[in-house]
Amino acid sequence: MMNTSSNIGFGYNVAIEKLAEELAVPQDRFDQAERRYKDLGEFLHRDESKVRDYDPDVYIQGSFALGTPIKPTSKNEDYDLDIVVSFRSLTKAQITQADLRAHLLAELEAYRDARGIKNEVGESRRCCTLIYAEGAQFHMDVLPAVPDEANMRAILSTYLADQALAEGAIAITDSDKAETYHVITDDWRTSNPRGFAAWFKSRQIEQLNERRRAILDAQGKVTASVEDVPVFRVRTPLQSSIMILKRHRDEWFAERDKDLKVISVILTTLSTHAYAGEARVSDAIAKILRDMHLAIEERNGVSWIANPTDPSENFADRWEKFPGRRDSFFKWLEAARTDFGAVQRFSDTNIVLNELSRNLGSTLVEGARSRVATSAGSRAASVAPAAAAGASAPGLVFGGEDRRPTEPKGFG
Repeated sequence: MMNTSSNIGFGYNVAIEKLAEELAVPQDRFDQAERRYKDLGEFLHRDESKVRDYDPDVYIQGSFALGTPIKPTSKNEDYDLDIVVSFRSLTKAQITQADLRAHLLAELEAYRDARGIKNEVGESRRCCTLIYAEGAQFHMDVLPAVPDEANMRAILSTYLADQALAEGAIAITDSDKAETYHVITDDWRTSNPRGFAAWFKSRQIEQLNERRRAILDAQGKVTASVEDVPVFRVRTPLQSSIMILKRHRDEWFAERDKDLKVISVILTTLSTHAYAGEARVSDAIAKILRDMHLAIEERNGVSWIANPTDPSENFADRWEKFPGRRDSFFKWLEAARTDFGAVQRFSDTNIVLNELSRNLGSTLVEGARSRVATSAGSRAASVAPAAAAGASAPGLVFGGEDRRPTEPKGFG
């Protein structure tokens, strides 16, 4: 691993840490999300449930499961809570995707009535959506599924991949595939949210367990296992880096074509591949921005970002049909390298925050500035390098050398 610490200014390091703190979703929101999906699970297992005999397994996926959600930029935006409902006693040979969706939709309508949710249950390509009351800032995307571990093991064997990656695999509905949606077939889309979460955890296990242990020690639970602390209860350098890069992406695309926006699963997957155990958020961001493109493969002329739990799935599958999405990824990456690199060496926290305000939004930056001012042990910022006075800023520094954005071989 390249050591970037000597190239990072004190003020930049402080600013990045406070930005991550300000972006973090309050723990009570995580608690609320946990209560919501557990309540749905209990409802699906009630005596009157029409799907109880299908043994629904309800669990969280996505950013809340990984501990990487970020605060909405305004009160008009919702937290997006992604939920899986896997019917463990059903198989693809017993039900169509359409019927599975219909079973879940009927129960969600009953749940909506029972909980006094006024908004109609929505439907999209793969999910059903519950939108809570105005002001709650929550909507729940519920994904119907059935177990699919056997099929996943067969896929993994063709890639000579670890069979353990099949654990937790599911088959999911996709209404866009009209030819298979209404018939009994083995041709379902596959997914493995639990496997992805396990991979994400494994890529940062040292930093993760160190912070879990600190939480347990602070609670006086010195004999408890670190596994008792959920991933979303801690904040690792990898989690914080992904959150900051998400916000940079959101701001960068705010004035651009939203259809070309880098999707979160690509940002998260590439960041996780690039992360190498850095203990500081500032070092982690530097490493990620330098190397995140290296996990993009070329397979028969197609850009491929493999699902780490299913090498046959390409997270960048739409890049081939919409090449503008690939181009936008590299343009955004170049912008991120430039924006963070421009202030990486600065020692004055206020100058760093002033510069990043244009890239991360003034509300976030002012919140971080308040955290700097009130933080115990924070000290006045020291003198910034001459570049802060108006000289052109350096490129993002990695291991003592300026590095400009590059694309992996095969990209035009």
